Amino acid sequence: MVDKTKQTKRMKSFFINAGYDILLNEDLDNLTVRNIAKKAGYSYATIYNYFKDNNELMWSIGFKAVLEIADHLSKYYKANKNEKKGDELLKSTYKKYISYFLENKNVYQFIFFKQFNDISLDEKNSPPVLFNLQQEMMKKCVDEGFLKLKDINLVGDLLTNSINGVLSLYFSGKENITEKDLYIKVDRYIDFLLKKEGENKSD
Repeated sequence: MVDKTKQTKRMKSFFINAGYDILLNEDLDNLTVRNIAKKAGYSYATIYNYFKDNNELMWSIGFKAVLEIADHLSKYYKANKNEKKGDELLKSTYKKYISYFLENKNVYQFIFFKQFNDISLDEKNSPPVLFNLQQEMMKKCVDEGFLKLKDINLVGDLLTNSINGVLSLYFSGKENITEKDLYIKVDRYIDFLLKKEGENKSD
């Protein structure tokens, strides 16, 4: 007897993986339901047996992209967490985050600029993998005296929002920001935030 839940999950993965492949390797304009179906080897109509609409399919592709980024950064973090101090590890991991998007511009534009309608998916209730990784790095900084425990959420928000902000400006072309500038800003942001926290560690 066929397990319908497993079959549905498998079929959905065919379309999600096909869409993710287009996202990585083709123009963003090519990420359409028809092209996804064609790459997956199924008819256009078949997609709607597994996804409510185009919005749900695209959201699922975006979620896969986030998981891939998190996996990429997690592997780097685990390989280096015992070799680098907290501040240097934070810098190098965020630089990996930047370099990933510089190599995959479509992924950044899709995740941060694509508008999704409100949907109800199991994935929306999944653990925030990138946030959890950031928290682990922040706690290492706390253990090494760079940061106060009570401030890790605020510092994390400021850092992530700042870096995503300059990435958005870089990709928009509205300001004269170079790739080198992006990496320099990572060092400056982290040095500033951790220095300010370190100075007030006794508070």
